[in-house]
Amino acid sequence: MTTAGGSQSVRDAIKAQQPLVGLHGHIHESGGRFRIGRTQTFNPGSEYSSDVLRGVIVDFDAAGDYLDFLFTSG
Repeated sequence: MTTAGGSQSVRDAIKAQQPLVGLHGHIHESGGRFRIGRTQTFNPGSEYSSDVLRGVIVDFDAAGDYLDFLFTSG
């Protein structure tokens, strides 16, 4: 797990609403995942200067519950 970055307002909203997952892609720092309360959040990060785009695939079961994730790059 990594430490959180980005907007304090976004963090406060996640703490208040507790969505199942948080997907963040515009934080220009090292990618990672971390929890805010019950919410699993992801920042895949990217290396724009090297033309590397990173993403994350998040898997849910039929009931909509979070199962697993996979970071991707290309």
